[in-house]
Amino acid sequence: MERIRRIDLLLLAALALPLAAAVGQEKGRIVKVFSCEINGRPVFGDTLPKECYGRAWVQRINGIVVHREEAQPTPDESAMRREAARQQELARQEAIRQKQRDDALRERYPTLADLDQRRDRELGELDDTIVDLRIEERELFARRKSIDDEIKALGDKPVIADLIKALSYADEELARARAAIERKVTERDNLRQRYDDDRRHYIEITTSVSSGK
Repeated sequence: MERIRRIDLLLLAALALPLAAAVGQEKGRIVKVFSCEINGRPVFGDTLPKECYGRAWVQRINGIVVHREEAQPTPDESAMRREAARQQELARQEAIRQKQRDDALRERYPTLADLDQRRDRELGELDDTIVDLRIEERELFARRKSIDDEIKALGDKPVIADLIKALSYADEELARARAAIERKVTERDNLRQRYDDDRRHYIEITTSVSSGK
């Protein structure tokens, strides 16, 4: 029943507007009508009805729509729109930064072969450094073992203070050497991963450019 009543009201409104426009034209008058819908019920007025404030409304002159006003968003809708705009701006800024990184990558490596050569050179230098550190570690370990053997050879005799100091110093040097090796191994692994990422991304961006994407 309510649906039938609403349809009747809408039909009445649809008929009333052309009729008002026709009467206005016939008498040479300008007929302005403002309308909105509240809970499925059309509301009309020659000025904007107070009930239409904050809602979507339409202004017609002699039956022709001359203005449409969108409904004011609710606080939740406003918050959602602000968040959507914020996310869009973040995406735009990230796209700019990504383009800058891509351009810098292409400038740094004119070709994929240039990237591979630089990777191999830098990794090779780190590998050489690690080899030298491991040699030093073995020498320090041998020195430390020699001091320890000398202390053990004393048996029950009092240990000379210089030997205790030398053993402590050898332990410190050995710990520093092993820490240096660990740092360089980590640096090499990180460098290899960075070059792998750069290489994969370089292929992506150069392929997309050459294919016209």
